[in-house]
Parts: sequence; structure tokens; C-alpha cells
Amino acid sequence: MLDMAVMREVIKKFSSSDKWVILCHENPDGDTMGCGLALYSLGKRLGKKVRVMGRDPIPGRYRFLPYYHDFECCKEIVEEDIKNALMICVDTSTVARSMPGLKEVLPVADSINIDHHGDNHLYCKLNLVDPDVSASAELITELFIEGGWGIEEDEAICLYTGLSTDNGNFRFGTTTARSHLCAARLLEAGVKPAVIDEYVNENMTPSILKLWGLAFTRTEMFSNGRGALFWLKKEDFEEAGADSSAVDGLVNKLLKITGVKVALFLTEVNGENKVSIRTKTPYVARDIASVFGGGGHLQAAGAKVEGTFHNAFDSVKAEAEKYIDDRTAALK
Repeated sequence: MLDMAVMREVIKKFSSSDKWVILCHENPDGDTMGCGLALYSLGKRLGKKVRVMGRDPIPGRYRFLPYYHDFECCKEIVEEDIKNALMICVDTSTVARSMPGLKEVLPVADSINIDHHGDNHLYCKLNLVDPDVSASAELITELFIEGGWGIEEDEAICLYTGLSTDNGNFRFGTTTARSHLCAARLLEAGVKPAVIDEYVNENMTPSILKLWGLAFTRTEMFSNGRGALFWLKKEDFEEAGADSSAVDGLVNKLLKITGVKVALFLTEVNGENKVSIRTKTPYVARDIASVFGGGGHLQAAGAKVEGTFHNAFDSVKAEAEKYIDDRTAALK
């Protein structure tokens, strides 16, 4: 639920601070990038000195966003970066998902956390967190309106990208009437949904299409058809000339299989084993991810898994099987 008192405090901070440093989360998606760049634009037109940064580069599909060329890819954040600045963390539920160095600078930072994850750790001095919205972009759209700043077309493009990518083009269960009202405001500001959708969802190369096909050929069913998984390793990405952003949204395809309630996608990227988890109600993706120190939403979550890829695969599958069996039994 949105805390309007906190929102008013955020608006005061935005107005009184002359320097903003905006942090996006690791492996950036459309929501963190859309929010970060929209806030960057707002800061610029309010006459602030603004930086927007993150640990990882912007995926190619988001390099149409206004101001993307001003995004700074940095190895870590240091105290000098946030000196006399307001630090704004967007769409980032935990310190671990942000930039290296954040833990060290937090004690001395004037910090704001704007997010929609239900498991947010509330790690900043001011935390504007609302799990009832479908995307952090939805919350930031409301912030722009409440602040009386209005929304310019470039900002609307960024925010609509965040909104539509995080709620699956308004298909996911997190989508509400509030989400559609947000979209309407952004369309009024000049957004053209078809143009954004083409940039984000219709930009595959033949090699990436084959990469998706390879994952499909590895589909495994488990737990009496309630679970499904597939996987890709480092060499698969290398052969396709692709990074992990090339398979954004791929895990959702497993939920199209009749009877599947829990979908798992394991990848080996940049020396890390990662699992993306999607579920249908009443199964909770976050419950599985939390076993491995991860988190996210009720129906969309993820985690990094230690060990070899083979061991990670076995561990994740075994945990998912146990969870499905226990949850199914509890529902009877």
C-alpha cells in the first residue's frame, strides 16, 4: 500500500537536493532502466546535477530509450560519488542486487529507495515501497504527478517501457486498474505503445531465435506435469553471440504448457549460475528463490546458485519438486 507521507518526504528531498545519483540494479531490465532514465530526465529539467549508473551495461533492446547514452556503467560506487548528493536506488529490493560498494556508502549516504518488490529490505534512509503496483515505473509515474512536475514525452517513453515490460504487457496477475490508469497518463504524454513493443520484443537476430529454440529442445517436465524447466550454458550464449538479455521473458513460455504451475530457467552467464522462476497462483516463485538467497515477486523471482552448473541444476530442480509437492498437498 502506498504511504503518501513517505511520498511527500521523497518529493521534498527531490526538491531540496541539488545533486542526484541514481542507481539501477544488476543485469538491468526495462523497469530499472526506464525508472532510472526517467528520473535522470526529471533531474535535468529541474536543474539538478544528475548521474545515472549501474554495474552492468544496458541491454541492446533498451538502447532506444532517451538518455541511454548518459548511463554510466561502473564497477562500484564509492563515497566520493555520493558526496553532497541524494542517492536514489530504483527497482532494487536488496543491497546485493545493486552496485558493489553500496553497503559501504549507505551509512553516510542521503538515500532513497523506490521499489515495488514485496521482499524489499528497506535499506535506505527513506523507503518508498509499494508491492501493490505492477512495476516501479507505475510508482514513479504517480510520484511525478504528485510532485506537480508533469511528465514529458521522453520520460513517458521510459516509464511506459518499465511498466509494460514488468507486467508482461498487462498480462500478469500484478496488473490492476491502477496499472491501466498509469498507462493512460503515459499515452496522454505521447507514448506510442506499438513503437516501444517493436524495439523491446521484435528485435531478434536469427542466432538468438535459434538460442530460444535450443532451450525449448531441452524442456523437462517434473512433479506430474506441474513443473517444467529448461537451461542454457555459457557456450550456448557464446555460440549465439548473445548475452543474458537475449533470453529475457523466455522462462514465461514454459507456463504456456497445459498444467504447468512452476517454470524454471537455469543459465550460466558471467561465471554465475542463475535461476529465473515463474509460477501461477497459488504457487509462489519467491518461496523457491528464497531457499537460494534470492527473491522477487509472488509469481516472478530469481536467485544465484552456488557450485557447478550441474550441481546447481540438481539443487534447484530438487527444491522445486519438494516445494510443489508440499504446496500441492497443503491445498488439498
